[in-house]
Amino acid sequence: MRNSAVIQTQTWLYKFLHACSEKSEENSYVLQCKMLCAPIVKLFPEVNPEELQYELLTHGLFDPDNWADLRNQVKILEQRKIWKIVEQEYLFLKNLWKGPEVAIYIYPLNTVTLHRNEKAPTKNGLAYKGALFLFITEGLRIEEIKALLAHEYNHVCRLNYLGLATETIPLKDSLIIEGFGEFAVKELYGERWLAPWTDFYSFKESKGIWTKHFIPNLNLRGTKNHQLYLYGKTRSPFPKWIGYHIGYQIVDSFHRQHGPFNNSALYRKSSDEIIAGSNFPLN
Repeated sequence: MRNSAVIQTQTWLYKFLHACSEKSEENSYVLQCKMLCAPIVKLFPEVNPEELQYELLTHGLFDPDNWADLRNQVKILEQRKIWKIVEQEYLFLKNLWKGPEVAIYIYPLNTVTLHRNEKAPTKNGLAYKGALFLFITEGLRIEEIKALLAHEYNHVCRLNYLGLATETIPLKDSLIIEGFGEFAVKELYGERWLAPWTDFYSFKESKGIWTKHFIPNLNLRGTKNHQLYLYGKTRSPFPKWIGYHIGYQIVDSFHRQHGPFNNSALYRKSSDEIIAGSNFPLN
């Protein structure tokens, strides 16, 4: 049994950096997979280390070819006691939401941006039933790290409560999961720390897209089939982050009309109830 929910990934990272600097015969991608992903794969019985590595890289894990720039980042995160702060906040959230135990992995974020007009990202997260990943930069404010943890751990709580496999989750639950995650940030830390996508669109814009494109597909199953609805895509009926925006607005409007609720009570309501009692009903 683990003594701590937060895995001391800084020791893994230092070993990875040392192996890279030793000019190993194995390239940095192979070393990253072997040293940072293989130890985790036991939590995902149906996935091999290479598949897990691809999934983590897609969501923000640092590019292993940039290993030379990482040592200072890891050192700063250690000096700031980030692993300890995350552990303390996790224990607070676990008690507040009566949530499950989870393994938490902290890794540096890949800050490369593909589009010149986009800001480099500063954080990202990824949540599963038994594991949670935080990808962060060394200068990130403590409040932002706490907000990221709350968003992702709330996902873990909801996923465990639903008890559904990722391939059977309907779109309506994916929307509410994201809405809950960001509403938790507002409830705990205030609107200042909300993600910018919560305010991207007017009610008229989002309601029109909801009615035309979301309502007919709310029972679409499998999280892989939800990407377009959540993230949006250029030159499509789905603008950027539209599903995240709508999910948050559904939860926020439901809470305004029917709340407040005690601690975990809101997060144990069905998606159908929340949608029906929000500004985005089915009729």
